[in-house]
Amino acid sequence: MSLIFKPRISFNFGASKSSTVKNKYVPREEIKWSEAQVETLVLLRALRFTLRECGKHFDRSITACSTVIQTQNLYKAIDKKREELINRIVK
Repeated sequence: MSLIFKPRISFNFGASKSSTVKNKYVPREEIKWSEAQVETLVLLRALRFTLRECGKHFDRSITACSTVIQTQNLYKAIDKKREELINRIVK
């Protein structure tokens, strides 16, 4: 028995073979939000509609509605619109 280790698997794990890596990424169709749709989304969220209800209104997914709120940082706009609606009802 020798003290030298001889690996049984080749060192490069088949890197010498010409293997092509397939890209599984498929670009999705991107549907832009218009300004009117964003305004309507802000109003619906100010009225406490759920993201599911908003998605049904726009024929989009819950994630699409959530993403546009996140990327355009509409949280302050929604809060401001909610305050306006409450003040209009109270006064």
